Amino acid sequence: MIDYESLERTLDHFAKTIYPFEFQVEISALYCARLELRLTPDEFEVEAVYHFDEVSLYLISSLPGVSGTVVLSSTEVYSEGMSFEMAGKLRTHPYGEWICS
Repeated sequence: MIDYESLERTLDHFAKTIYPFEFQVEISALYCARLELRLTPDEFEVEAVYHFDEVSLYLISSLPGVSGTVVLSSTEVYSEGMSFEMAGKLRTHPYGEWICS
């Protein structure tokens, strides 16, 4: 069973199952150093978002079949160093509702 109260345990659970790759947010893409792969907002989908104290865990998937995680602080979601497209993608729930106000 997943302990959704702990970021570390939740992240560990998903990393061991179907979201093994860790992504970092760049200005207009997500980057996975392990795969040397950049995904633009058009190339990935946000599958789920889990909110913890000041931090959110995003589960993402892409068309090439790559699944992974992104961890962002609440201030990073509103960063001026992020393109409009990236900010829009990360602020929208998979079903179209805004997840951040």
